[in-house]
Amino acid sequence: MSNIPNKSLLPNLPAELLTGVVCKCDLKDVAHMKGTCKCIKNVCDPPPVQKHLLQSLDVTRAPNITPYDRLDSLLPDQMCSKFAEAVGSSHRWLMSGKDKRYAQEASLRITPHTQFNHGGSDEKYVFMRPRLLPGGHYALLVNRRDLQLWSLEHSTCVWVAKPPHTYNLRNCDTFDFELLQDGKFLIIAAGFSNPTSRSVCVYKFDFESRNGTCVFKCGIPYSSAPPQLMVRGKLVMSFVSRGNQINLFNWKKSEAVILDYDHVNVGLSGRAPTRRFGGHGFKPHPDHVFINHHIVTALRVGTSDIMLAAISVSSLDGKWTNVQIRNWTEWKHAVYSFSRENGAENRDVLCLTLPRGDGRHMILELHSILGMHRMLGMHAFTPAWYPKTKTENTAEIFVAAYEILEDKTAYLVSYRVQLSGRKVVATSDIAWHLSLIAQDRAAMSTIPQPSLYGSVYNISNSGSMFSRIGPEVHCHQLFCKDQQPVGYGRIPSSARDADRELVVMSVEPVSGAVLIVSQGLLRVARFGS
Repeated sequence: MSNIPNKSLLPNLPAELLTGVVCKCDLKDVAHMKGTCKCIKNVCDPPPVQKHLLQSLDVTRAPNITPYDRLDSLLPDQMCSKFAEAVGSSHRWLMSGKDKRYAQEASLRITPHTQFNHGGSDEKYVFMRPRLLPGGHYALLVNRRDLQLWSLEHSTCVWVAKPPHTYNLRNCDTFDFELLQDGKFLIIAAGFSNPTSRSVCVYKFDFESRNGTCVFKCGIPYSSAPPQLMVRGKLVMSFVSRGNQINLFNWKKSEAVILDYDHVNVGLSGRAPTRRFGGHGFKPHPDHVFINHHIVTALRVGTSDIMLAAISVSSLDGKWTNVQIRNWTEWKHAVYSFSRENGAENRDVLCLTLPRGDGRHMILELHSILGMHRMLGMHAFTPAWYPKTKTENTAEIFVAAYEILEDKTAYLVSYRVQLSGRKVVATSDIAWHLSLIAQDRAAMSTIPQPSLYGSVYNISNSGSMFSRIGPEVHCHQLFCKDQQPVGYGRIPSSARDADRELVVMSVEPVSGAVLIVSQGLLRVARFGS
């Protein structure tokens, strides 16, 4: 019998080999290895290794890295912290049926704040739409008909968006934002309205000078319901949920175009949950997202399948109208008709039938697993922790739906889709593709519910879908086969005041922090095991 020493051979390997072993290990194993001995810990901790580990994280373990964070500028301790948090938080909610601890990270008293009577009662409730900016230092919200930017650190309102006097509009009822130039500037798209008209304004806010200016304003077609807004780069997209028209603006060039969808054999995919599962006739999640210079729209095919159609913004060249033409009825239109390509061998990836087939349009069909789909929501983002070459050409799209069988059993159905581009050597152009990466289903006892007056659904970059039911925050986890919801976060009575007063909730998708607003008090909270 050979004499095998008790001492482990792994720490005795050359540093180069040991580093290679660490980089090939599973992320959970790396976290455990760091606690075995000082030698292995020293190999795991250097910035190049930590950077490699962060970049190898999958979207289900999305780290808290904002779009303007640079991995090379993070300190080793910061990299270790973000890596450990990402690995640990991916399992935080996967303890089905168990309450999670409520941990309040920040609170902000909004004074004065909007109050109104709810249901004819004498009680007063706050009405806001809060959004937490990546990094957690600022929050945007609608309060007293104004769009306000608040500093959570100093508990002060630092800026109020001034509506355009040209259109005689006062009430802000929708907005979206994007951080630019490493987080130094904030671009905000805001919608204002009065009983007969609507407009969209774009503001540029400088955090250093704390000054915001209106850089674009334009009237849009009137709708009784507030439109959904998305701002990405120089483009702003405006649409009404379940509508068949999109208004697209280039705020830098003061141009606009209207996209019309021809739904001859295709319908919109949004549906409300049935009353058997607590549906109350609320509006479905928006059917459009804007990512990587593409408009991605969710449509219904027949009675069961969901179809994603990606349209390149470059296909709209020559169709833009200068918005100095204030009458939007004179703007140019782009009409799109959707149908299957005749003779297509691959039914999963379809082509968009257009008079001019230029390869800048794609369709991906998501087939129903059990029966009829009902759309819950869509979320799209660019993973900021991926290597730069991959980040520029890869976008993640999450699609959440549910199906109810004849026996009233409900299932959460989730799809992970990638919009990716590859450079064509001959032309130096980028050829884009929609591809289905993962598809899962799980039985669920409750269907995610929207906030009463806020974002309809709240999906984080790691695939967690948060919703409020009474005094609890429920978490449904996409790409997970466990019974849904996977966890319940119970809000203490001291924090929620009363069940009915918890009227608004939203989620910051990068960090997964939950925003809760009631009676003029905004709270940033997390729920952990």
